[in-house]
Amino acid sequence: MLVFRHLYALILGTPLLVFAGNVHEGGACSLSDDRLDPSSHVSLSDCSDTAFCSAASNSSAAAETANALTTPTNATGTCQPRRCRRDEFPFGYDEGQPLPPLCAGGSFCPDDGSGCEPLAGPGRACQLDRDDQCAPPPNWQNLASDWNTNGSICLHSTCMYANVSLGHTCILDDVTYIVEGPNGQQYTNTITRDNCQSPRLYCDRNSTQCVSTNALGAECDADRECKSHNCGASGTCIDPPEMPLHVATWQYGIVALSVLSAMVATILMLVLLHKRSRLKRYREIREYYEEQMRYVGQSRWYVAVIHIGLPACAARWLLCMLRQQKGTTRMRRMTIMMSACCM
Repeated sequence: MLVFRHLYALILGTPLLVFAGNVHEGGACSLSDDRLDPSSHVSLSDCSDTAFCSAASNSSAAAETANALTTPTNATGTCQPRRCRRDEFPFGYDEGQPLPPLCAGGSFCPDDGSGCEPLAGPGRACQLDRDDQCAPPPNWQNLASDWNTNGSICLHSTCMYANVSLGHTCILDDVTYIVEGPNGQQYTNTITRDNCQSPRLYCDRNSTQCVSTNALGAECDADRECKSHNCGASGTCIDPPEMPLHVATWQYGIVALSVLSAMVATILMLVLLHKRSRLKRYREIREYYEEQMRYVGQSRWYVAVIHIGLPACAARWLLCMLRQQKGTTRMRRMTIMMSACCM
């Protein structure tokens, strides 16, 4: 809720440069023009963003508040430089331009920046949605939450403690913001706040009593009715957008099983590919071995033939030599008979 309020304030703060006054420091202004914008509820005046309308040009910050209570609303004042700021980077200031100081602890800066003022106690006046203007209760550590400031809250422009317990009467404060879209259509958003002990309790609109906030999945009409402070479009309490994703145990199991299955499948595939490669290599080696064995067998047969065939051929050649006839030259007869006998 606190993040939403800050984001919504940033969106509503964009038109400040358009609706803010254009009277600079030292110019005349009318106190009757100090007002709240009906749509954004932003404090406006005749002065620019760096000044405020002062009834007395030389009055101090403390006297300024007293003068504001006694000066007629139609009185004419003077735009004076702002004496304090509530934001780290306020609107309207140029780069390098001196900024008014931030207020110290125990004090606050009003919307017009007229000067730091002490925190207001319960029952004292405060400006719209300015919980930081209210003094904290003694046990503020037990009451502080994202929906108040140090256990204090500003409802109906009055400071009070957010300490109403279960079953007791509470106070509701509805503020409607109107934003104009780019097509001219207006959008409304109603912020409801109460003084119950948040975030455990909220103020029921029907009974105006503090009741316990609903758990996840329960029916709801507004964000403040849920412990998660997030009522979904279906009318039930859901986790807030900033909630980290919680993974269930069975999801961890499925992921682990998937990883193990992928690892086992990869190992089996590698083993099969390696086995197939080894088998192919084994076949190549066996074929090479068989081929070499055939070559060795043929070589031995040729050697045996040579060892057995040559003596027989020589004997036949000698026999042919004895049977030769005369009339041919000796060398020619030997060559012819050698060839004929050894074939």
